[in-house]
Amino acid sequence: MVVHYPSMGRPKKSELDPVPTRERILNAAIEQFAVRGYDAVSIRDITRSLGLNEASLYNHFKSKAELLAEAFKQLEERLIGPGFAPVSAADIVGEGPFDLSEFFVAGSKRFFGATDRTVLLTWRILMTSQYAFEEARDSLRRNILDAPRGFFASILEALKSSGRLAAQVDCASYGRIISSIFFEYSFRANLDQAWEDEDEELERRMHEDLRAVATCIGAPGRKEA
Repeated sequence: MVVHYPSMGRPKKSELDPVPTRERILNAAIEQFAVRGYDAVSIRDITRSLGLNEASLYNHFKSKAELLAEAFKQLEERLIGPGFAPVSAADIVGEGPFDLSEFFVAGSKRFFGATDRTVLLTWRILMTSQYAFEEARDSLRRNILDAPRGFFASILEALKSSGRLAAQVDCASYGRIISSIFFEYSFRANLDQAWEDEDEELERRMHEDLRAVATCIGAPGRKEA
């Protein structure tokens, strides 16, 4: 659906919001690192693509390595941090009926709905550079593996503390299981987008897996098959 807005005339120069040079440089670096590989890209390649001289880049970043580190930092600040922010039992279940698998599926939709091209490209950089660069390895471990695992375990702990989950449930173990489901969904979704494929069954399969976990731990609100 295309929405047409009434013409308001040419905006004033003061109303324009050009992308800051620092952000333009970082975005260009991410694009080239993802497509060509970090080692194959030079500072000159990045500045040339923007019509800048190398001195302009060095005004904002000390080195190519700093650009890589900043890309991972941006991923953490814009997506991982907000996406896996701590929650309480009240935030999770509210007052009405609660279904754990539905909760996780809805949360996954919100999480991936916040992704954009830059996030997808940074993900690709993580996957391709993790074996060569300590910064990439540490970011992958911290953001893609540890953050969701801790987040899901904390949700189960919150449910247990509210009396909605049995006291004997091992929240750490099931947090890792749910995290592995989330990781597979994340990996496949990003892979599909990178190759412009469509997988209509992906969400359904994730939902089924999460429902199986919810059944194992006796989570409230689960639906019988």
